[in-house]
Amino acid sequence: MKKTRVYIKESDNLRASIATLFHDIGLEKVSGKKVFVKPNMLRTAQPDENVVTHPEIISETVSFLMEAGADVIVGDNPAPNKRCNELVVAEQCGFLEAAHGCFRNIGRYPRKVKRLGNILKEIYVSREIMDCDVLVSLPKFKSHQLTTMSIAIKNQFGIIPGGLKPYIHALFPKISDFSRVLLEIYNIRPPDLTIVDCINIIDATGKRFTPKKIIGGTNGHAIDYTCALMAGINPYRIPTLAIAKDENLFDPMAIEYHGEIEKIKGYSVPFGFPLRNSIVEFVARILYRIWLSGAPVIDSSLCSRCMSCENVCPKRAIRNQIIDYRKCIKCYCCLEVCPNQAIKTKFRL
Repeated sequence: MKKTRVYIKESDNLRASIATLFHDIGLEKVSGKKVFVKPNMLRTAQPDENVVTHPEIISETVSFLMEAGADVIVGDNPAPNKRCNELVVAEQCGFLEAAHGCFRNIGRYPRKVKRLGNILKEIYVSREIMDCDVLVSLPKFKSHQLTTMSIAIKNQFGIIPGGLKPYIHALFPKISDFSRVLLEIYNIRPPDLTIVDCINIIDATGKRFTPKKIIGGTNGHAIDYTCALMAGINPYRIPTLAIAKDENLFDPMAIEYHGEIEKIKGYSVPFGFPLRNSIVEFVARILYRIWLSGAPVIDSSLCSRCMSCENVCPKRAIRNQIIDYRKCIKCYCCLEVCPNQAIKTKFRL
């Protein structure tokens, strides 16, 4: 398998590190090209919450591209929210200012894409993604209740309009199927460059860390693998990585590292098992589901009744701060979009 490079750089001089990344992979000549910059804009969030891409990374990336003569568009499709549109979310995240006038609402005119793979036959994708010459992805380094970590591959879920995301979760409630869908969506338009925001981060427990790094490369699997090593976990606990390895889409031995992998001591991710094909792991997952598996619960004392959880739930299982567990598929979209940390995971044991 062809070698793929992953760059781990310090963020102290962010502009220089970003510029070097573009030069390292040969993407510095972007004059006259349409360049789409896709951050993680999950929901309204302040930069210090560490759940969306930090505006400074967006600002420095856009500034570099504009100075290089590129025609830049910045955008993402956040989770559906009846109370605010994409521009309001972008403003509250600090993205409008960081985009230097280049931010666009990309959810209005999606394009149908057909013949995707074994699971998805067609899906709608923001046309700006399909029309760009260069795609730059700026995911946030973070844990995820469903997929263990949400970084390079998962960030591409944002190329589909926000209203379709709950529908995808409802159609594919099993983590194995949903992970294959994520891979098929990623392959619709793989980024030409991914730069991970690993400057200030939080883990699954809410603990804060300051690695002050950015991780860059062209292969999303290699980047996710590297980030898993930094988090101190078995990389194959990330389901998309396990599938990619089993189906020969990715070989960790082909990664060529430029920079030191420093483990983030004490970093925690949600409990889970590698999605592999051994009998031991299969039995372990069954026992986990019976005795240890969790479910989202709402802390009414923290809830502001913004209804973000109700709007995003793919099975309409939430109403008036009550979760109907007969409908809940444990996708944890509600936990992910809650701006008040009012939704937690409660385990059986």
